[in-house]
Amino acid sequence: MKHHPLKKIAWVLAALLLAGCHKLEATTSIKPNGSGELQTGVGFSAEERANIEKQYANSQDFCNTSQTPENVSVTEEQRGDETWCVTTTQFKNLDELRAFYEQQMGIPVNRLETSDGKFYYDVDVDTLSEGSTFSMLTDIKWSVVLPGEPISHNADEADGNTLIWKPTPKSGVLNFQAESEVSRGFNFPSCGTALIGFGLVFFHLRKKRFGTS
Repeated sequence: MKHHPLKKIAWVLAALLLAGCHKLEATTSIKPNGSGELQTGVGFSAEERANIEKQYANSQDFCNTSQTPENVSVTEEQRGDETWCVTTTQFKNLDELRAFYEQQMGIPVNRLETSDGKFYYDVDVDTLSEGSTFSMLTDIKWSVVLPGEPISHNADEADGNTLIWKPTPKSGVLNFQAESEVSRGFNFPSCGTALIGFGLVFFHLRKKRFGTS
């Protein structure tokens, strides 16, 4: 049976989250066309790492970097005395992103779509229920890079198109909500009209110049 790559990614992340109490940094970067990148980092203290290594005997490949599916990268980073396992994956559209969110326990998606020139982001994260992988976290930083300028949001911090939520662990079901414009690329009709108008003026002046000489 062929396993979907997103399920493999979810399995890798869930294995890290279930390993014990630790920190989480998740950043979802969304482009105007709905594609983007999801990067999830799980941080372990030196004591947590030592306990996990004793339990699973995996000190040679602590972050399981050798067991990741294609198109997914897992790196191990040392930040002071903390070890961070960072998983990065690309999604082609918002449906793929929704599928990944919904495969994680405690992340129901209320709204994730682009409609009428606006982008809507609305998800819940369960930090308290026993069945949620997020209930064992000691620190959470949830970031979203919007595809355009924010219109409204309930984030704790905002820096341009980047919104950051820093919820209190074990504080219940949290709602992360944002609405933004969708940045538009090169507008050919408008630019084309301007070029045509410029060309007509240019040829008119050129014809007038040579006609009167």
